[in-house]
Amino acid sequence: MTIDPQSAIIYAAYGSNLDLKAMAKRCPDAKRLSKGILKDYKLVFGAKGFLDVVPSQGDRVQVGVYSVSMTDLAALDEYEEYPELYDRITLMIHTEDLGDVEALVYVMQPYTEQKYPSETYWKTIKQGFEDYGFDVSDLERARDSVM
Repeated sequence: MTIDPQSAIIYAAYGSNLDLKAMAKRCPDAKRLSKGILKDYKLVFGAKGFLDVVPSQGDRVQVGVYSVSMTDLAALDEYEEYPELYDRITLMIHTEDLGDVEALVYVMQPYTEQKYPSETYWKTIKQGFEDYGFDVSDLERARDSVM
């Protein structure tokens, strides 16, 4: 699969944007490209009980990799409360289908607290993990580690 870097932004999702139905509504131009791994990061529940990724040597985060348009990116920015709650950074993702790619990833700005997810949010992110066939034990471990 070839990606035209002029017409698409590569985006790696690890939370509610893994839910394929929700993502299709939020970002109608998005194309699902591959499953991937973000190395040396782990999942945590941060502010408002939303998922975040933080550096953690030896850990890894399962991600869904999408191609998104500029219109989709604007919708993602609004949904992720960028730049107040989340910032956007570029990280290397190892994918099943594309090899290593640089992808946009949202991270909390700054990550300062942990909070349990709401039941609605939990169901959404769990659905996303199921949509991608990911191991939900990573998600459960993040929830169980909330102090």
